[in-house]
Amino acid sequence: MPWWAANTDALPTYWNPIMNRLNAEKFPVAPGSEEYTRVEKAFMLTLDDPSRDLKRTQFTIQSVERIQNMDLWNSYVAKRKSICGRKSPKDAQRLVRNWLFHGCSGVVTDKIVQQGFNRSFCGKNATMYGKGVYFARDASYSTYPLYSQRDANDVQSIFLARVVVGEYCRGVKDALTPAERDATTHALYDSTVDDPQNPNIFVTYKDGQAYPEYLVKFKQDGNPSSHPTTNKPAHPDYRPDVLFSLEAEAKRRAAAEAERKCQAEASKAPAISEEAAAEEMTRTVNG
Repeated sequence: MPWWAANTDALPTYWNPIMNRLNAEKFPVAPGSEEYTRVEKAFMLTLDDPSRDLKRTQFTIQSVERIQNMDLWNSYVAKRKSICGRKSPKDAQRLVRNWLFHGCSGVVTDKIVQQGFNRSFCGKNATMYGKGVYFARDASYSTYPLYSQRDANDVQSIFLARVVVGEYCRGVKDALTPAERDATTHALYDSTVDDPQNPNIFVTYKDGQAYPEYLVKFKQDGNPSSHPTTNKPAHPDYRPDVLFSLEAEAKRRAAAEAERKCQAEASKAPAISEEAAAEEMTRTVNG
């Protein structure tokens, strides 16, 4: 089965047991753990921006929380399956980003945790590439205080989101939907971007295209000298899907465990001697 065709109940292996399937839950991620290090590395990797004299050393993570919301997760997996199903398993990998960044004020984080990324909020900061939900490839963009406002304690908030970006086209200011990707069927592109050849910004338009997996609270020293720009090359160590190898290994282990159990069950079956097998064959033939 292709990785994107997993059942909606196939939860990430690092999630806590689901105790409440109706409401979202937040779980603190322990500093120093493998999971924390994975999130920290992804966040810190793209914070440097020499054009604005911005350095990752200016940032200090206050907390990392994992979000577990079954309604949002099921919607996301269903949308991922629908979009990725148009491609071969190999080509489908490029349709997903794990993770993209979404900065916001602390007062709306709980709404996003429970309701997901609400398109009705679009336009508060910009609609340059369409009236959808905006995500950035680089954390240096989403940590800009215009998007990730400081609270009374100077703490900022940013989400690391799983996003099925699908097939995308260049965005148009104030557009309500992406352009058509198939003139015959009138099917639309799945998202819009600032530059199809080197996307820094992604805009989604459908519920379920994004899942807010982690909420990172942080502080940054000083104020950036200017608004972040786009058309920047990706960091040399950037990977569109940092979870792919992790999830592939989890599936490999699950398959190996299933095979082990199958072999164990087979070994418990009573052995049949050659004489008994021959006698059974004779009864069947003469039957």
